[in-house]
Amino acid sequence: MTRALSLLSLSFVPFAVALTGCPAATSGDAGPGSGIDAFLPPGTDAPGLDVYVLPGSDVGRLPDTGICTPTIEICGDRTDQNCDGRDTSCGDTDRDGIEACRVGQAPPACDCDDANNQVYPSFMGLSGAPELCDGLDNNCNGRIDESAACCEGCASLGADRGRADVCDETGACDCSTEAGLGPCAAGQTCCTAGCTNTGTDIANCGLCGSACGVESDRCAPGPDGRGTCRCGMASPCADARTCRAGSCS
Repeated sequence: MTRALSLLSLSFVPFAVALTGCPAATSGDAGPGSGIDAFLPPGTDAPGLDVYVLPGSDVGRLPDTGICTPTIEICGDRTDQNCDGRDTSCGDTDRDGIEACRVGQAPPACDCDDANNQVYPSFMGLSGAPELCDGLDNNCNGRIDESAACCEGCASLGADRGRADVCDETGACDCSTEAGLGPCAAGQTCCTAGCTNTGTDIANCGLCGSACGVESDRCAPGPDGRGTCRCGMASPCADARTCRAGSCS
């Protein structure tokens, strides 16, 4: 039987099979739902198949030799059991939209904890998970609870912790998007573009990133001091009209 025919035959085998000279799979080795197409001898090249050998001899990559003895790959454990140079991802196990890290990968290309949907890195222009002061690296940036809401260095800001976004590596409170070290001045908020007054900034009106649309031409503080979008002195224009020089048209 030619090698090509052997591979063709294997592709139609629904579960793990044993080849000549290789013992049959036993309970716990593989089976329905295991993702294993076939057990093949070490070194067998079979593109398109998930190729493994039976467990029992894997000693990992031997020190100072570079030799790896393959065995069944376990997905998502960041260990290369089958010696293909990477860990097979389990996919997006926690369903947070980002797949688990493989060997050689690091955030933001992958999820540093694919078992917790409160942990994921920044991805495709979206910010990573917010730090929850839970002892975890929620945003996969290599630091734990570094946000201003969590770190002791920002405690002196009290209710104004929005003046900063992180504590730096030394524990000092900082607005990381503003030049220099330290929190924003009183009355300002640390936003992506730096320190700003969210009571008057039309690009960050009321909240960081909350920009007024064409139906408004200014941001003005409301009774509670929080910025609201306005057209001149009035409410924003309705009916898809545009505000120009304080008037709707």
